[in-house]
Amino acid sequence: MENLEPCLSPWLRAEYGYVVKVLKGSVVFTNVKDPHMRADLSKLAPTFAEDVVEYVARRGLKKVIVLDPKGEKELTPEDLRDCDAVVIGGIMGDYPPKGRTWELITKRLPNAIPRNLGREQLTIAGAAYVLKQIMMGRTLRDLEFVDGLRISLSLGVAELEIELPYRFPCEGGKIVLPENYVEVVARRSVFYESEEACEEGRNP
Repeated sequence: MENLEPCLSPWLRAEYGYVVKVLKGSVVFTNVKDPHMRADLSKLAPTFAEDVVEYVARRGLKKVIVLDPKGEKELTPEDLRDCDAVVIGGIMGDYPPKGRTWELITKRLPNAIPRNLGREQLTIAGAAYVLKQIMMGRTLRDLEFVDGLRISLSLGVAELEIELPYRFPCEGGKIVLPENYVEVVARRSVFYESEEACEEGRNP
């Protein structure tokens, strides 16, 4: 998991926590420059200040797949059989996407093998779920998705509505989300994505 965010907001923490839960025992965080963030994420999985390019070079990893929407080919179970690592970009997505995975990871990583998980943008957690399913032998066509999620929350004097324009995987007709995800997004994300919240988020 190549971190590309400056601070660990509750929203990002929920995404990362889900990744570690789904891909248990096989996750490392790279490019975590902030020491406070590094200490926090170290409670979830091994965490490094070096970026993925440095990490791959130092360990001599040869076949590295990058999950990148700009990749021409879809990820398949066959791709994963002999690969050394799969890189998920820890990016809180823009809409429409700006191609940051390609710019910040894929084109910088020598011999990167870009693979997409479909053309629609997934969340970090959604990408981890889909990756796990493909690791288990399923293909993208075996999976169920829904486009967009609308969250409504009453704040007493007003009604808050947030629309997330991403593609979400489903299981048994139910959207797959990290625990308490809706509450985190609806109640906390706007505040914590601010610059001031980066400082406060260091002392949750």
